[in-house]
Amino acid sequence: MTKKKPISSVGLWCFIFVIGISIDYLNTYIWQDKTPSLIFTGGKFLAFFIILAGYILMSQYKQTKKAKDQKECASIGAWKYAGQTFSKLYPSLLGGVTFAFIIRNIITGTKLSSLITAFMDSIWEFIGLSQIGAVGLFEQTSGAVLISPGTTTIWNSPLWVISAIIIASLFLYYIVSKNEDFFVAIFAPIFIIITYASMGLSTKPWSHTVLGSIGLPSGLARVMAGMCVGMLSYYVISFLRKKEFGETETICLSLIHMVLIMIFIYTWYYGFTWNELTNGILMTLFIIVLLTDKDYISDLYHNSKSCLFLGKLSLYYYSCFIAFIFLLSWLFPEMSYHASIIFNILFSTCWAFIMMYVDDYVLTPLFRKKKKVNKLAK
Repeated sequence: MTKKKPISSVGLWCFIFVIGISIDYLNTYIWQDKTPSLIFTGGKFLAFFIILAGYILMSQYKQTKKAKDQKECASIGAWKYAGQTFSKLYPSLLGGVTFAFIIRNIITGTKLSSLITAFMDSIWEFIGLSQIGAVGLFEQTSGAVLISPGTTTIWNSPLWVISAIIIASLFLYYIVSKNEDFFVAIFAPIFIIITYASMGLSTKPWSHTVLGSIGLPSGLARVMAGMCVGMLSYYVISFLRKKEFGETETICLSLIHMVLIMIFIYTWYYGFTWNELTNGILMTLFIIVLLTDKDYISDLYHNSKSCLFLGKLSLYYYSCFIAFIFLLSWLFPEMSYHASIIFNILFSTCWAFIMMYVDDYVLTPLFRKKKKVNKLAK
């Protein structure tokens, strides 16, 4: 069986959307009340990564199911997949939380006694399980964070989604392994409808979801619903990949690809936003087009090593950008808005590059030492 090549267009858009998310955070925490000329304020790009995570889960499940002669216990398979997800995402998460913790306590000049308290109160974030930990004090809208003993501080708030993906992967993989037909026909559609029905057509924050009212963390519910969308999208993408496309179909897919790109650029720059349901539909359609990989636009960056590199770098960029937002606003309070965007992108990219290679050559070998030995033994 030939090994499938990764689709480089996905990597490119991961990096583009991560930059969009980072600028949105910069606007929110530093510039929202200081300048009327904010740019790149539209677009809700986080859905792209959540839906993509669901597709990857379903793809891995299908490959594992096909490779095994007898059905693996659902709970064992779920823990294995969650463990793989944790090992892939945790090094960047730990690096991002640690970096933000150091930077933001330097900014506030925290005393050693308070520093230890702050670390212990934030242990859920450090171990990558903030979505099931008690959260008291959230982000402030300034470059400073007040340390309050006995409350949990989120030092790197964007990383909540990585924590949620790790946790959600355990539950979703178990459910689909236990009964795939039940998951596809009943669980996933109902979960998506319940989550988006209370949120999708409104402008309320995700904390107002129905699932949140019964105790399920709203962030975790949001990620699980998005991953369910990605898992269902797997079947559509598989069908389209197997289908032979004629010239007319290829042109139509190319036009859809181009129109979606124009929509995202327009809404990102001009700040026009829509409800979560519409955004989810557009993002799902975009992922389906990218992963089908059968149109002329995809050919422009087909098998691009640069795009694949940027895709890998995007995870580490996402892990560290929030720290630079606060650090640069503290070091250079008189910096202009446009300069802050440029310097945040520049510093975040450079530090992400360093984090990526520390992970590759120091942390990852520790996480996957047994795996490498087994390969050599074979």
